[in-house]
Amino acid sequence: MKKVLISLLAVVGLVVGVYFVFNLKPPKPTITIENNTVEVAQGSYCWGGLINGQCIDKISPPDIIKHQHLKPVVVSPRAELKIEFNREPQENTIGAYIWFSNDEMKKVLLNNNIFLVPKEKGVYIYSVSAHWKKGSSSYAFVIEVK
Repeated sequence: MKKVLISLLAVVGLVVGVYFVFNLKPPKPTITIENNTVEVAQGSYCWGGLINGQCIDKISPPDIIKHQHLKPVVVSPRAELKIEFNREPQENTIGAYIWFSNDEMKKVLLNNNIFLVPKEKGVYIYSVSAHWKKGSSSYAFVIEVK
């Protein structure tokens, strides 16, 4: 019985160790607005493991939205949008940007990882970025104000 327990603990330890060594993907945010979860696409990132790391450079957020055929979540004008991560980023590293074109964007003012969407009707593309000890990452999503 003791051998079985030791073997089981060794297997669990090995699986957990492999996960942490080779886990090369940053955590995705959960973005909610008016009780809806917004679909998020992975943007550019650099992420390190214990043995190796990788940096992946992606296309701009507007192109990510087009390429991945993300559909906008319909929201009310001035609705509150909340950004949460299951693994907390380093302090003061979460940023949000609204994109007007592939090379024109503007920083969005965050208050406790919450911001208000525009009051004008239209489709809006956003990106979110954050930093952790293992690296940094960006994400893209789209909403429609009606």
